[in-house]
Amino acid sequence: SKRPLASGSRSSLLLSKLLAWASKLLLDLQQGEEVTNRNAPMRAFEIRQIICDQGPAFVKVGQGVATRPDLLPPAYLEEMQKLLEQVSPFSSVEARASLEAELGRPLGDIFQDLAAFEEPVAAASIGQVYKATLKSSGMTVAVKIQRPGILSTVTLDLLTIRSVIEFFMGFPGGSDFALSCRQNAAALLAVLDASAARFMEELDFLQEAANGARFRTELDAVPSVRGIVKVPEVLLEYSSRHVLVQEWVEGVKLTDIQGDNSEEGGRMRQEVVTKLLNVYMVQFLETGFLHADPHPGNFMLMADGRLCILDYGMMTEISEDQRLGFLEYMSHLSAKQYDQTLKDLVKLGFVPSELEADPVKRAIVGPVIAETLEALYSQGGGMDKKVAALQEQDRSRMGELSESLEALQREYPIVLPPYFVLILRAFGTLEGLGLAQDQSFAVLDQCFPYIARRMLSDNNPRIQAALKNFVYGGDEKLNPRRVESLVKGFGSFTNSMDAGSAATSSGSSRAQLTTSSTTMQRKGLDAATKDILEVVFAAEGNYVQDLMVDEAVRAVDSLSRNAIVAVWQQLGAAAPLITLASLAPSPFPFAPPLVLIPGLNAIPVLSVLASLNTNSINLSEDDKENLAVLQSLAQLITGSIPQPTIGTATFQPTFNRTEAEEALQVAQTILPGAQRMATRFSELLFGRLSIRFQNDVQSLKDTFSS
Repeated sequence: SKRPLASGSRSSLLLSKLLAWASKLLLDLQQGEEVTNRNAPMRAFEIRQIICDQGPAFVKVGQGVATRPDLLPPAYLEEMQKLLEQVSPFSSVEARASLEAELGRPLGDIFQDLAAFEEPVAAASIGQVYKATLKSSGMTVAVKIQRPGILSTVTLDLLTIRSVIEFFMGFPGGSDFALSCRQNAAALLAVLDASAARFMEELDFLQEAANGARFRTELDAVPSVRGIVKVPEVLLEYSSRHVLVQEWVEGVKLTDIQGDNSEEGGRMRQEVVTKLLNVYMVQFLETGFLHADPHPGNFMLMADGRLCILDYGMMTEISEDQRLGFLEYMSHLSAKQYDQTLKDLVKLGFVPSELEADPVKRAIVGPVIAETLEALYSQGGGMDKKVAALQEQDRSRMGELSESLEALQREYPIVLPPYFVLILRAFGTLEGLGLAQDQSFAVLDQCFPYIARRMLSDNNPRIQAALKNFVYGGDEKLNPRRVESLVKGFGSFTNSMDAGSAATSSGSSRAQLTTSSTTMQRKGLDAATKDILEVVFAAEGNYVQDLMVDEAVRAVDSLSRNAIVAVWQQLGAAAPLITLASLAPSPFPFAPPLVLIPGLNAIPVLSVLASLNTNSINLSEDDKENLAVLQSLAQLITGSIPQPTIGTATFQPTFNRTEAEEALQVAQTILPGAQRMATRFSELLFGRLSIRFQNDVQSLKDTFSS
């Protein structure tokens, strides 16, 4: 360290403040629950002041905690949430001087009214924002000015945190506690280094401008979210590393919506959280460029229904291999295939490869990870419910596993890969927003619509394998319930995102936005139906199409086999009557009995063969399983279709010209794909039936030869 005195002094001062605060809290706890609850608002205020006094790096930590209602008591949560919007501003005199120095000319040459720089409209840990008007164009802009000396302050903050971590890395002793301290500190140091690099990048406003431009370009390239997100335009001619001038965007901040307890406010929060989660899933698993600072103050809901995302200083990148690995992992979680997640965690760097490679160690760790994931993800809720589930799981664990498991944990600790820190921060914040709206919020369930869409629409071989594993569950037979969940998830994602894009394209108001999806469904096919038809009937073909054709061939083959077996058994049962009828004299003069007439004697001959070889033509176990799957699919389909009441007002089919034109367009779109599917279906079915026929003939030959 180049600043040992400053760092040591800062660490000592912080430690003394924390110890003084902790002593007050311990005194409250000793006096009982009533005193603790009464003093909670005061203690929460004091710890927030300590955080604010320490500087930007500590405020960032506090902001992360402020989005998690499941981690803090109400009084502490209320104080921490003030860090999202109520960071103390620095002097506007300093701000104007800094701005003028960065621009290199008087402010009056650029802005219309200098009174705009008397008070900031918002203050954050790194800088503060003013609302001004450009003299040249009359455009209203947001002017973000960096806090003076922020680089030195942040460097010292990070140095202080690092010194504490390094102390625990050298924690003496050979006890389990000492070993755990050293291991966790080493892992935390890697996390700090990764986070610190991003945090330092956040101090460069030109990098933030470049991040925003890239973010906009990459999201616009994804059709499912195109037009959903607004990224403010940056005016580079007025910007520098310490000043950012961008267009002013009007909207309602999520922090303001959170304070609205009306029914409309609740509905708006739910809609915003759903869209945000979908947009973040696209960033996380598709573009690989993630906005890593998603606290509520950085989100606005615009009048046209779009989401405006602010502050692109802290971003993180996820490689393609990591994106595919997470998608495989989440598909296994959604399918409750917890036993397959160990390999996923090894690929993603959470678990050492030695654990997965050694059969003995895998036999110990695999079930534990499966049970843990089931406890965490089988139901929604916050951290308190998850901790309770884990404690119950720990109590129920077999005693003979405990010693082996603890030994493996000491040798191979599960670590948090540095690249995952900002991902975890982003989705932890989003989960907190969801829990604030609904205490049973389950982030995995909310993420599944995107996963379903991705599995059904992406032809990457690894995603194809994930899809096949999901719908077949490791067996050869389709799982109807998972097929149903896939289709519903696909539709949920499309329709939830389509409402925003429809509003954006038409410039509708907020009220119009809320009814756009319903109106669309009333007037014709909804967006999800159109979308899935395009996937299924793609002219160039795809993996989903191939799976559907294969299943259709299997279904028709089994149904036809079932019909043939029924006829064969009926022929065998009726053989005596058919034989008697064929031997009886013909009713026509000079005509021989039917059994002697070529062609007409086929039925008597087959009936005799059937009576002697009842089991030569039968249903295989594969046929029986296929028919059971078909029955389940039929029940799902018929159960999801409302039955019309004929003769009443509820059964009033209409079909106008607009709907006819829409249906024609859809038909023209899917026709090439349908023709391709029909051709492949015919080829496969003919081949399968030919093999069946050859096997049946051979079976009869074998019967007669024996």
